Amino acid sequence: MNAEEFLHQGINKNSQGDYQGAIACFNLALQINPDFALSYQNRGNAYFAMGDYQSAIADYHAAIKINPDKAFEINFDMSIAYYNEGLTLCEQGDYPKAIEGFNSALELNPNFALCYSNRGNVHYQLKDYQSAIADHNLALRLDPNFIDAYHNRGNAHYALADYQEAINDYNRALTINPNYASAYYNRGLVYTSLKEFQKAIADFNQTLKLHPLDVQAYYNRGLVRATLGDYQAAIEDYNQALEQNPYLVLVYGFRANARCQLGDFQGAIADCNELLQLHPHLGEGYCDRATAHRSLGNYQDAIADYDRALKINSNLIEAYYGRAIARDAMLDYQGAIADNQKAIQLNPNFSQAYCNLGNARRNLGDFQGAIEDYNCALQLNPDFIEAYYNRGSTYFVLEDYQRADADYTKAIKINPHTAAFYSDRANARYALEDFQAAIDDYDRAIAIDPSLAEDWYNRGRSYSLLGDLEQALLNLNQALHLQPHFPSAYIVRADIRHNLGDIESAIADFQKAAELYQEEGNTQYYQQLIDIIRQLQQ
Repeated sequence: MNAEEFLHQGINKNSQGDYQGAIACFNLALQINPDFALSYQNRGNAYFAMGDYQSAIADYHAAIKINPDKAFEINFDMSIAYYNEGLTLCEQGDYPKAIEGFNSALELNPNFALCYSNRGNVHYQLKDYQSAIADHNLALRLDPNFIDAYHNRGNAHYALADYQEAINDYNRALTINPNYASAYYNRGLVYTSLKEFQKAIADFNQTLKLHPLDVQAYYNRGLVRATLGDYQAAIEDYNQALEQNPYLVLVYGFRANARCQLGDFQGAIADCNELLQLHPHLGEGYCDRATAHRSLGNYQDAIADYDRALKINSNLIEAYYGRAIARDAMLDYQGAIADNQKAIQLNPNFSQAYCNLGNARRNLGDFQGAIEDYNCALQLNPDFIEAYYNRGSTYFVLEDYQRADADYTKAIKINPHTAAFYSDRANARYALEDFQAAIDDYDRAIAIDPSLAEDWYNRGRSYSLLGDLEQALLNLNQALHLQPHFPSAYIVRADIRHNLGDIESAIADFQKAAELYQEEGNTQYYQQLIDIIRQLQQ
């Protein structure tokens, strides 16, 4: 057989998918005629079909060297070979060499839109988002309806936090193909970043309509629902995701957090157990379980889990922060101080840790130290209600009622719907003997929450000091209706009744207060009231 016959035999084998047999025939043809360009070209095609792109490219180069007149046709095949080599290297994770392959393909075929787009995808993997956008632009200049280029350029814009441009690109992709599920999904992620949660949910819904088994769409929709406070719906989404893939470690953590929000702390612990079985070295998993234990009052178990988390990662801020809360609950204020200080050392902008540090210092009687911590918290977050309120309460203990009043006022300005803020400002104003201002604040507190006997009692005292004994009695009566075991209220009402000349009722109130103190074991107050009663009975 001559070289031509071996060539045709090889072409037949190639067309039948017998690439090894084809290569053997082309080899024989080249042994007979080493300058047989068509044999090199067709052997290159066989290597290409086998995925051996380097050998294919070498054969294409040999064919062009022998027969330059065939360069255009062979260059096209060679550009495809370089392109596929680039794809293969990309799949292997060798992104720099993949780019080299795409570059070589584009040198041979500068109108290769798909190659520009895939080079853009590699730039994206390398986090070179500007270069990715530039490549997708080139692809779209060649093919204005290249749907994947719009979508992938949108991904690059999203990575650069250029959210509106990302949305524009996803919109263009969806205009071309309204059933492009990935564009809905990624647009949903962008809307989530923009806090346009309803739009995000709508996009995730559409993704799931097109791809009902899309695990990521389920759990990202769950995260949005949790953000909106719809924890039950979030759990349902996490359930769907875990039903499709029970090895999603983070989704167990998401579901645990949602269950904690609903008060299902045992369920949260069960989820954390699943998570830690899959990933026993995830410190955050121990932190989540510790939070659930802490919420159940199992402070020792919580501290043990925080300890495990810190053994895995000694810089885990949330573990120090959570352990400080548990230690504070166990009255280990020094331990709480140490943990809050460590959290602050790791994150000097952690305003809540400063506030909790202040709380621990206050519990140890270090009021000035507490105030300094609250100051730090407020310097970091000027709208931190808890810090204003707690600093105000500390000033109150120090009998600095003016500063206490000022801090309670700031808390009220930020949140005018909390009864305790008005109650405590009223107490400060009462201490400043501004009884009418105190009454005004008790009015506001009672309007928000009329169930607190203490507010009725204090408003009654304020009316009494202003001489409005009728209003004082009405308020004291309501305080005792809400809290019948309230000896101070009986005493104040007894004083008012005594001043009104109703001695019998006054004695009855003093007697009730004495009985309550006796039940509490407070013999000193009991005896004092008995002495008062005896004097009134003379």
